[in-house]
Amino acid sequence: MPSPELLEVEGIDETESQVMVRVRGKRTPGCPACAGLSVSYHSRYLRSVRDLPWQGRSVQIELQIRRFRCLNAACPRKIFAERLPAVALPRARETARRGEIIGAVGYALGGLPGARLLKRLGMPSSHDTVLRRLKARVGGRGVPPVRVLGVDDWAWRKQSSYGTMLLDLEQRRVIDLLPVRSAASFAEWLQAHPGVEVITRDRAGLYADGGRRGAPAAVQVTDRYHLVFNLSEAVARDINKLQAASRAGRARQAAAKEPNQKLTLIEARRKRCRGARYQRWLAVVELGRQGYSQRAIGERLGLAQNTVASWLQAPGFPERGMRSDRRRDEEAKRERAEPGLLGTLSRTRYSAGWMAALLTKFPRTLTAMQNRHLEDFLQFCPKARQLRGLALRFRGLLRGNSLARLAEWMEKVKASGFPFLAQFARTLGRDRDAVQLAITTPWSNGALEGHINRLKVIKRQMYGRAGFELLKARVLPWDESMPQ
Repeated sequence: MPSPELLEVEGIDETESQVMVRVRGKRTPGCPACAGLSVSYHSRYLRSVRDLPWQGRSVQIELQIRRFRCLNAACPRKIFAERLPAVALPRARETARRGEIIGAVGYALGGLPGARLLKRLGMPSSHDTVLRRLKARVGGRGVPPVRVLGVDDWAWRKQSSYGTMLLDLEQRRVIDLLPVRSAASFAEWLQAHPGVEVITRDRAGLYADGGRRGAPAAVQVTDRYHLVFNLSEAVARDINKLQAASRAGRARQAAAKEPNQKLTLIEARRKRCRGARYQRWLAVVELGRQGYSQRAIGERLGLAQNTVASWLQAPGFPERGMRSDRRRDEEAKRERAEPGLLGTLSRTRYSAGWMAALLTKFPRTLTAMQNRHLEDFLQFCPKARQLRGLALRFRGLLRGNSLARLAEWMEKVKASGFPFLAQFARTLGRDRDAVQLAITTPWSNGALEGHINRLKVIKRQMYGRAGFELLKARVLPWDESMPQ
């Protein structure tokens, strides 16, 4: 029974699919208006509520609810019915513990999957009821006080609309979810919840501005994860530039070495495609010199804006690399047919993202296969060794709690000749205080990134059909102490 100290069983009726338990209250209640115990019996009525299943069969509790008269002449309430809040809320059609189980299933699975599971467990319920029980736990919930706050964005739709997630880094619990990403909304939240002393954030200026406006006394710390991520992005862009220069040099050497060689049909077609692409590149460069924006150039020539951007940033004509696996297969066939051509089997294209990840990893963490692949790339692009040294030195600064070498590293990078890594160093200088605290303090948004991944999983489970209220209910932690 839900509350055996309050209820007394009068009888049990069983069928193949259901168990009916007839109960009545044991104690005489007091008047809810004046709290007086001077009452007399008036009448009774029956109330049915669903309870947890038993051996796969649904259980129905038939409550015999008594009505009483209040004998206090000064009390405005003359007749009242006994209440059993520990069993079921007023006007509820199910017990409190059954509603909690339904809400917990909805929290884990959502509406329709939760309803299917509950039916199998002997607690049939509609998906609307499952979602209603889940949302009811968020309505009256407040935000607990927080001292160290982590903030980051999450995507409603990438490159289009974003929201904001707030995390208590000391408790590692999500405390709130905002439907928008803006400095004003973050500042309003901080003003409504004072007491924040430390704010960890990404390197964008949006949350930095909101933090200064909403909590000017709080210390802001740049998240180390975003520092390493932005470092890897800069390294990847420099790798693309180095590879383009290396491929262009090799193409010029090959053309100078065999100027009169007869071309196959595939090679002739490849040459024509290269010529057409070369003319488009020339048009892009010329329009860029004339002052056209990247979007205007793309619309005029029918090219994607990111293609226009990469072509304008390239030091020369960006040769299109062949798929490395296919190239090696073709060259291997030629080697078997004509021995002596082994020198052409070298790889000419590497994934910039993958190579950036390997270049920024500490050598002791690389596997044997990763080491071999990295050495092949460094032979293809020898200048990347210097790029790797600079990246590893910055990662060592983050781990070494040393501020003395940060300024020296920034100056060295600016003079290194790697434009994107130099741009990364210049942006560090604009937010130097927060970067220095990232080196010397233990706070980081690693736990927040994990919760954002969990939000992505939940959002994709619901296929975008759910609103913000349901998403927030499933992302915030399930609090067992919350009333139903």
